Amino acid sequence: MVKALRFLSHLFGFEKLTPNEKDYLHESNKRASIYMGFIVMGLEVWMLIRQIKKRVIVKVKEGQPLFDMMVKYTSKYWLFLLIGLGLMIFCIFFTKKRKKISKPAFITLMVSGALCFLYSFVIFIENFTKVNAAAGILEQQAFIMNFLMVMLYVLTGVIGVSIIIYSIFKYYKNKSINLLEHVIIASFTIICLDFGFYVSYSDFMQDKEIICYLTMILYVGCLLIYRPYISMLILLSSFYGFYLILTTFEGGKSFAPVDGVISGDSVNYVTFLVSLITICFAIYHGRLNEAKKTHALEISLMNDSLTGLLNYNYFTERAKEVIETSNDISNDVFLFLDIYNFKSFNDQRGFEAGNKFLVSVGKFLTEVFDTKDREVLISRQADDHYLVLTSKENIEEKLNVLKEKVKSLDEEILLSIHGGGYSPQSNTEDPRKCIDRARYAAERIKKNLEKIYLEYDKKMHEEYHKRLYILNNIDNAVANGWITPYYQVVVWSKDKEICGCEALARWIDPTYGQLYPNEFIPVLEEYSLIHKLDRCIIERVCQDLRAGLDSNKPVFPVSINFSRLDFELMDAVNELETIVQKYNIPKELIHVEVTESALIDSFDLLSVAISQLKDLGYSIWLDDFGSGYSSLNVLKDYSFDVIKIDMKFLSNLDKSEKSKILIDCIIQMATRIDMLTLTEGVETMEEADFLNKVGCGRLQGYLFGKPVPKEVLYKRIEDKELTVSKNCL
Repeated sequence: MVKALRFLSHLFGFEKLTPNEKDYLHESNKRASIYMGFIVMGLEVWMLIRQIKKRVIVKVKEGQPLFDMMVKYTSKYWLFLLIGLGLMIFCIFFTKKRKKISKPAFITLMVSGALCFLYSFVIFIENFTKVNAAAGILEQQAFIMNFLMVMLYVLTGVIGVSIIIYSIFKYYKNKSINLLEHVIIASFTIICLDFGFYVSYSDFMQDKEIICYLTMILYVGCLLIYRPYISMLILLSSFYGFYLILTTFEGGKSFAPVDGVISGDSVNYVTFLVSLITICFAIYHGRLNEAKKTHALEISLMNDSLTGLLNYNYFTERAKEVIETSNDISNDVFLFLDIYNFKSFNDQRGFEAGNKFLVSVGKFLTEVFDTKDREVLISRQADDHYLVLTSKENIEEKLNVLKEKVKSLDEEILLSIHGGGYSPQSNTEDPRKCIDRARYAAERIKKNLEKIYLEYDKKMHEEYHKRLYILNNIDNAVANGWITPYYQVVVWSKDKEICGCEALARWIDPTYGQLYPNEFIPVLEEYSLIHKLDRCIIERVCQDLRAGLDSNKPVFPVSINFSRLDFELMDAVNELETIVQKYNIPKELIHVEVTESALIDSFDLLSVAISQLKDLGYSIWLDDFGSGYSSLNVLKDYSFDVIKIDMKFLSNLDKSEKSKILIDCIIQMATRIDMLTLTEGVETMEEADFLNKVGCGRLQGYLFGKPVPKEVLYKRIEDKELTVSKNCL
């Protein structure tokens, strides 16, 4: 019983179709409509020529007005000609569902739609059928003829308006209104049947055959294929309706045609109907099978064999179409998504579990990014990398939802997801480049579990090219003097006189202008080139000190920053000593700053180096004290001359009693272990007064001056803006 019901459901088209099968059948109807429109146009042109020669010209020669004769004898043919033209043009331009129409195509569609709409107003000057007892036309028959004619004009207007509205939405918003596509095709179907009724009923009243109706019903039944039960309803209602119309004939020259339909000819009538229904069923199921085969072939060419998502090549093809037809390219974004710790999961859980994991992530992506508002493309590029082309709206919220779903797949192994995004800048941009930039953004946060998304923007684009420039030109910068020290003064807390300064690297570039430390230092550290920069700064500082000594200008100690990599990539102690001796600089004028984090990361290496520097007579400063997690251990293991208290302690100092207490404790602790203190980041007199009060000896910050070239610093000293202390040690 169940099998029988399934068979009948399949036979009559009640079964649920996939979106691809629906699209295929609908596209088939649109292609069929092109042929129907072309055939109708050809027939109407032939009929117009025939009617004009046979009727219009003859009547005009007899003295009848040309316009009246054209309306009387050709209006229906012009109507069908315009409908056929409009339908054919519409379906030609919109057979490919996602195709964006050009301006010429838009104008053509608007003109054809407008012609159909405007021609519907011809109904007001149409020659309606009138009751004529002499001609055998009764009131009931006249009503049927006029009703059928009114339907022709009304549906023509509906088609015209639908074409206009659809074209406007498609051209300006690139949105397809599927309902209007069905309205246009359905209206044309009804017009065909209506015209068949009209002409054949008129012929029938004149003892002629109903050929026009049979022709139209063949067009509708064999070219426009709907679900079998819909086709059957259309055909049954059409045949029965026309049968009722024919049997209303109650006068005229002869009753023979009516008798024929009611008696013997009705057998042929029903046989024709059954045959046509059978053909409709056969064509529908043939197209449905084609749809399934086509879809299966497309899947094999378009989809990733593991997850069922789009493969990379097809993703880029479709993405190219999407961005080419996008009306708001700034709202589109390519996402490159990477699974954190997937390798560990694969190693521990096995290859099969890893594949299931990747399939699950693909399903999660579809769930999270699926939307009815716009088309979303999702692909598995390779391994645990996924691509998405979607809207920018709520990206981070969606990624957070995705992150939680991914984490839920295994409670023991830490799993997460992070992504980079890139918005195309034009409709012609290469999707592959868009993906590369999204990948670059994702790599920027690859090791940051707190940040889930980063978008590639103009700033990042500039940074990327700037990074390449820095790497390629560090040697040129050193050789050509583009690297220069800027000096930020250090003052005594009691009298605010200069007791030293810190040398900070600046890159004055002929292409980019002034580059700041946060632009080039991280890049040079990442690629292990920072030692070239620091060696250059040591040399330039010693040159400036030598020039000041030789010209009897005031000189004071300069602190120079050393990174952990300096001690790994070069013999930092020997390099410093060589340059200092080269320029004959007193050791007390050079202070070596080492960051707390460097000491923690490379204890063995730096402990030896610091001991050597101390033995050579250099003053050693601990930079950024309090920024790390092992500050007290550092103080225990090393002996420093000065501790630089990190500027973060001054944040909201006026509102935080804890900060004041901690600073006070640090200063007292340093004093007890024979170390001097310096606080950086001082910006207000209130902060300076507090630090002086609690015993901090040295201050540094914007309150006393920003980093400046040596010429500017000397100018401020000459102008009495700054005073150099007589005791700088």
